[in-house]
Amino acid sequence: MKAALFGLIVAGLAAPASAQALVVLGENSGGRQILVDVTSLSSSAPIFSLRDFPAMQVTAELRSSAGKGSVERVRYSFNCAAKSMATIAYQRIAGGKQSHDWKGADIALKYDPVGPGTLAEMAMTYACNGGKLPKKPVQPTVPVTGDTNDSDAARDGDSS
Repeated sequence: MKAALFGLIVAGLAAPASAQALVVLGENSGGRQILVDVTSLSSSAPIFSLRDFPAMQVTAELRSSAGKGSVERVRYSFNCAAKSMATIAYQRIAGGKQSHDWKGADIALKYDPVGPGTLAEMAMTYACNGGKLPKKPVQPTVPVTGDTNDSDAARDGDSS
C-alpha cells in the first residue's frame, strides 16, 4: 500500500509542470475541431490605457478530426460582456513545418465580435462560463474527403 502511494507521488513529481491537458470542445460542419488546454484558462484584469474591461483568456488548438492538415494553436482573449474576442498569439504548423508564429498586444481596438456557430464561439462559451465543458462529449465525424491542403481556417471562419 505504501509502495503504491509512493509510486503515485513520484509519478506526479515527474510530470512536467507545463503539461497540456487538451480536451475537445466541439466541431464545426467542416469537421474541424477545437480543443482547449484546460490548464490555460485565466482571467485578466483591465489594463490601464489598453483595455478598460476584464477578459478571459484560453489557449486552443484547431485541427481536423482526421488529424491531417494544419494545426493551429491560438491564445484567445474574450470580452465576455460584449461577446467579442482578440487573438493575442497564433502558431500554425502545416506539413510538419511551422508557417506562422506571432504574438500581439491585448488592446481594446483588436476585439471583434465573435461569429455565431464558429469554433471561436465554442471557446468563448467555455472561457466565459469558467471552464465548463460540454455535458455531451463530442463525437468526431467521418473525415471529409478531398484536398487536405486547402485552408482549414477559411472553412471555419476563425482565422485572423
